[in-house]
Amino acid sequence: MSLAGALTSVLQATLSPDATTRRAAERELTSAQAHPDFASSILHLTQDATAAKPIRMSAALNFKNWIKANWAVEDAPTPLTTATAESLKESIVSIMIALASEPSLQVQVGEAISIMAEADFPEQWKGLIDQLVTPLSPDNFVVNNALLQTAHSIFRRWRSQFRTDDLFLEINFVLERFCAPYLSVFRATDALLSAPTLVPGSPEHTVLLKTLLLILQLYYDLNAQDLPPFFEDQLPELMALLLKYLDYSPFPTEKEEEDDDETEEAGDLEKVKAEVCEIATLYSQRYLDAFGEGGFLGPFVEKTWGLLTRLGKSVKYDILVAKATGFLSVVVKMPSQKALFESQQTLEAFCQKIILPNMTLRKFEEELFEDDALEYVRRDLESANSETRRQAASDFTKALMEQFETQVTSIVTQYISAYLTQNASDPTGSWRSKDTAIFLLTSIASRGSTVQQGVTSTNALVDVIKFFSDHILSDLQAPSGSINPIIQADAIKYLYTFRNQLTKEQLLSVLPLLVPHLQNPSFVIHTYAAITIERILFIKQNGTFMFHQVDIGPYAAPILDALFRIIESGQTPQLIAANDHLMKSVMRVIVTARQALAPSYESVLSHLTKILGEISKNPSNPKFNHFTFESISALVRFITAANPSTLAHFESALFPPFQSILQADVSEFSPFVFQILSQLLELHSSSEFPDAYKALLPPLLTPPLWEQKGNVPALVRLMRAFLARGAGAIVEANQLPPMFGIFQHLIGSKANDQHGFELLESIVDDALRPYMSNPVFMALLTRLQGGKTDKFSQGFLRFICFACAIQKDGLDPDGVIAMLDGCQPQQPGLFAQVLPVLLPEVQKAPTKDRKIIAVGLANILSSSRTMLAQPSVSAWTPAMLALLKLFLLPLTLSKNSGADADDEVNVVDPDDTGYQASYSKLGASERVRPDPVAHVPEPRTYLATSLVATSQQSPGQIRPLVLATGPEFATPFLTYLSTNSFELK
Repeated sequence: MSLAGALTSVLQATLSPDATTRRAAERELTSAQAHPDFASSILHLTQDATAAKPIRMSAALNFKNWIKANWAVEDAPTPLTTATAESLKESIVSIMIALASEPSLQVQVGEAISIMAEADFPEQWKGLIDQLVTPLSPDNFVVNNALLQTAHSIFRRWRSQFRTDDLFLEINFVLERFCAPYLSVFRATDALLSAPTLVPGSPEHTVLLKTLLLILQLYYDLNAQDLPPFFEDQLPELMALLLKYLDYSPFPTEKEEEDDDETEEAGDLEKVKAEVCEIATLYSQRYLDAFGEGGFLGPFVEKTWGLLTRLGKSVKYDILVAKATGFLSVVVKMPSQKALFESQQTLEAFCQKIILPNMTLRKFEEELFEDDALEYVRRDLESANSETRRQAASDFTKALMEQFETQVTSIVTQYISAYLTQNASDPTGSWRSKDTAIFLLTSIASRGSTVQQGVTSTNALVDVIKFFSDHILSDLQAPSGSINPIIQADAIKYLYTFRNQLTKEQLLSVLPLLVPHLQNPSFVIHTYAAITIERILFIKQNGTFMFHQVDIGPYAAPILDALFRIIESGQTPQLIAANDHLMKSVMRVIVTARQALAPSYESVLSHLTKILGEISKNPSNPKFNHFTFESISALVRFITAANPSTLAHFESALFPPFQSILQADVSEFSPFVFQILSQLLELHSSSEFPDAYKALLPPLLTPPLWEQKGNVPALVRLMRAFLARGAGAIVEANQLPPMFGIFQHLIGSKANDQHGFELLESIVDDALRPYMSNPVFMALLTRLQGGKTDKFSQGFLRFICFACAIQKDGLDPDGVIAMLDGCQPQQPGLFAQVLPVLLPEVQKAPTKDRKIIAVGLANILSSSRTMLAQPSVSAWTPAMLALLKLFLLPLTLSKNSGADADDEVNVVDPDDTGYQASYSKLGASERVRPDPVAHVPEPRTYLATSLVATSQQSPGQIRPLVLATGPEFATPFLTYLSTNSFELK
């Protein structure tokens, strides 16, 4: 069977609903990617009109993912040959054009081009722009759209990049070749859209609107970093076109319907106008001289204001409303434009025409509360990242407040009072009035906020605590079902928003009010309660958490029981893991309650293992998975700290699900399992190496596990734990050679070499030095010679210094030098040749490594007889100079390794750091590593005393070597010695 035929069968199998069939096919597909004709074959399959559509789509997706994994990627699974890469660059644009009739396939190929371009353009793909502009046509706009879409996918990254010389060279390279054809297409598109024969809504009109949208997206891309001279020269024409399409009304009726129909998504016409508003915002922020003084700002403000007053409530206009309001928000904050808006009449019109209509809850959002609660939560609670009307109106209010705080506060407060009065007269029928009042007050009260901490500063003219007491507290206290659920959700959200404005005592008094809401069947209400509890427990003052185990202790068990009850009510693994906010709250309660959970920890662990067993059947929510393992890890940490005898119970409860996960090859969970296994083993004394762990070691030494990138950091940590407790047993079982094989595999990888050095340090640290052989150092030297990177050089330097710094029997600087020199006995002084190559990395070393490097170099300089003899002495002065320069940088001295340090927990939150698909560290499982050079309080003093001792043994030898570093560094160091009563003989 041909490769294309085989790929068709394999791709078909990857779509199978049967997990076993699917995984086997995925492995086969991974193997096929190593075939030299894989790229051309799978691209051919993408174009094969006779193949089934799902197969073609799968082929396009796999091609894009293969490009992403292998194109210009260090340690790529299947690196491309130069011939394959050049062939793809020559043909892929034409292939993308050929797929113009299949947009879903075309977009995947276009994204692949974007990935290739990000790595190779412009230096290694100078012809790309010509490939994109040459086929542009005055009449084939289907092809034009494909080309413009691809150009946009390449150029849009400029929007967020930092300004550098290389970036501007790239942009100028594009502008020289792209601007003229771009303007020609813009003019041609405008002419066709303006033609009286064009039928609005016709296929031709639809294609042209898509073209116009892409043209405007490219306009933003090309102007994102600076105003190009080409655009500045054409500004009157271009601004006229932008104003024209901001006001473009091809359909007979412009006044939009009042129905807030959520089924109709924004079309290209709405997106065109939104893009014009984004461009106007960009020009207002970055190029006001050209935009304002050119007389364009005023007309844009006028047309945007008019547009906003015409748009109806339909959801399809939401993004347009957000972008248009965003533009006005930028303008009203400008001191230079203050006079335009400062009249009372204008501010009242803004409130009446923009703020109030867009803050009022729509019928569609009420339905969302019940029918798609997860989306409601995303839009409402995470509104800063969502382009909703409410958030846009709130942002506009805050923008007005910057210049007109007193006036706007007064106007909005009147509306708030009116809404609350209306609600008081009919709480059941007028609940929407209270909802609007709460949102209005939140908008004028919040002056500063962060995602982690909520509102950090408030409007002095608004008393948020009084509002809470008068209008919110009763809704928090109301039994479920007694008031409208949206109002109850609003009350919880208010507490979430202004949690920093309440004192610790006030928060402790309202915390019990949230517990019943965790049992509310409403998804939004119990989710808001869980989120609010988690964020309250996360509050910090002066860098430390406000709440401690003594505070949360009485409530921890009821909160956890309620959370577990909701989570476990899911009928499938996907439904169990659907709401990661719930498991995040579980994690935070455990981290805060700590030893207060000792009486109920077995029940908590039982719930967690039950949930783990279910979600491992079909992992679906990475955040939920992470918080589940973080919860288990935190429980292990704090309960065993209070009662070490509980370790056996944790092991008996966790080993069965962990073994099931490893046996089923649930790759998403393996790194978490290895981290907790490390944590459990590290809790045993250094003399304990239980049989259960001995049985685990052989399968962990097999190569396939180490091929999965996400496993490597966790497995290295587990290997370190094995070596620390069972070095002798490992040697006896002849398991050290496979470990050295793993080291060689890691050290040869640019992505994983730092983990190779970690493993090697552990081997040295655990008294296995006699088993280190020349092949280890040969692997290091080969990599240094053939594939050196800054990261590798820093790792090699740290390892040498580590080996020279730690106090281990049979390990000293002369021994390390001898091991390295022994790699090439016929070439004396190899160490003295290698060390100067690594010394430039001394000052680049991360702060955490500087002390060990300083102590290691100090020992090399003072404790090695070899370094004072030829030929190695040639490296002495360069090493001393590097060390003296290092002393100019801050060093991290010994950390407290006692109970207080071990009690610090840095729980990693994917919401804050970004979820890592391959590996995410479990913060609760981490322990402060002991300082390997804790015996050295201060490295410079240590160097001084060591050199003085050596100079007494070898008088007249050290001082000249120090002086050879030059007066800039030698003089201050000798002065330091003299000041502290040290003398070099």
